Amino acid sequence: MKYVYIFLIASLVGTSQPYFGSNEFIFKVDYTNAIGAPKMELQSVDNRRANNLDSIEWVYFEHNLIFYQPRYCITDSSGVMITSPNRGAFAETEYIPNPQVKFPITIGDSIYVEQPLSNGKTMKGYLKVTEELEYGSSLNKISYAWKVEAYNLENDNYSAVYYYNEENGFVYLSYKLADIGIEMNLDGRSERGFADEKEE
Repeated sequence: MKYVYIFLIASLVGTSQPYFGSNEFIFKVDYTNAIGAPKMELQSVDNRRANNLDSIEWVYFEHNLIFYQPRYCITDSSGVMITSPNRGAFAETEYIPNPQVKFPITIGDSIYVEQPLSNGKTMKGYLKVTEELEYGSSLNKISYAWKVEAYNLENDNYSAVYYYNEENGFVYLSYKLADIGIEMNLDGRSERGFADEKEE
């Protein structure tokens, strides 16, 4: 029986769950052919929903106003998924698979996605882990992130690139929404495992 307990503890320790524990992640946001909030936060609150989906909130800071958009995430031993922001310039992110990874993460892994759209139709897409890259450092220790590419299978005007770090979750999100481009970089002040953000 003690071996079962040891296995469970090892499993829990080995699985990072960055969106648990009322964490706040601050993103700097840059836009191409669009205007929007220059800063956003992703706030997480454990198990606020009855259907076992963990709640998150995207917080938009626009023109001295703050807008809260409740969304959700799934984070467990099988993987992590967060729903993209979709207010204002982000409205068409629904045409791209939400940021997600499955564990254990391996280069070449892919996930097929059917995602409901606001018009009642379904977006079909996939995500693929393409590489592991250096992304920041802390105390002379280099941190790494997995690069995940996301595609809409029926419309190549919509795609995204996500970086996932096991300590901090999704640290970089880059959306291509037809002629609009949006880049979100996690601010070093909200990172738990590294700082000195690396630019590509």
